[in-house]
Amino acid sequence: MRIEYSVSQWNYYHYAEVLSLERAVALVREQGYGVELWNVWGEEKDLFDEIGRKRLKPIVEAMTVSLHTAGVDGFESHTKQIDAAAELGAGIIVLHPGDLAGADKTTLDAGLAAETVGYAQERGVRLALENGPLPFLVEAASRVEGLGICLDVGHVYFTPDPLRSYLDALKERIIHVHIQDILPQAEDALPHTGKDHYIPGTGGIPQQDWELVAAALREIDFEGIAVFEIQPRNPLQTALLGRRFFEGLLEC
Repeated sequence: MRIEYSVSQWNYYHYAEVLSLERAVALVREQGYGVELWNVWGEEKDLFDEIGRKRLKPIVEAMTVSLHTAGVDGFESHTKQIDAAAELGAGIIVLHPGDLAGADKTTLDAGLAAETVGYAQERGVRLALENGPLPFLVEAASRVEGLGICLDVGHVYFTPDPLRSYLDALKERIIHVHIQDILPQAEDALPHTGKDHYIPGTGGIPQQDWELVAAALREIDFEGIAVFEIQPRNPLQTALLGRRFFEGLLEC
């Protein structure tokens, strides 16, 4: 098993003062991480077009790079992202289930999916479908040869199916991982910006579920990228964590 750790560009969107893209990626590089790119940075709304690619290419040169879908509408939009990935040396694009769905955004468009995966393969890029509803993922994996799965650990807990069911059904197709935690119940009662995307090990995902993930990755001898996709806690959530820690010390 070999895991390369990356930091998502999305993480930086949640701070009042955002570094320049060049500086942010440089700091990520200095700490030995790869980067997962999104197509927006500040006022720049399309880093995956031809102009954006020219800017990105020297910034991420010689880094481990993956792309996150910018939201697509049809085959032409997919080819734009795939071309960007190929030019930037990104071997993986993470897609949402809706990117491979028909007009209703809930039913798999198998023809679109197969055509898109085929084009990606021609350009040396793999597509990883991020987990949403388990039945959609199972159908897509079974009908579209060459389509991989991105296991987003936190997303599992907002669907009806347990983690074990996802792993049993899809672990052989996992080619990419997003690492993040969900809010525990106590924090969920506070004002917050979202119910997931927090530091792994500090939230509501049970330890035994993290161990299931680790066991599945070892079982398939996973070789790929694990991306930290994490937003900051707000001040009240941070205070709650700090209070719990300090009160635990005082009780000793």
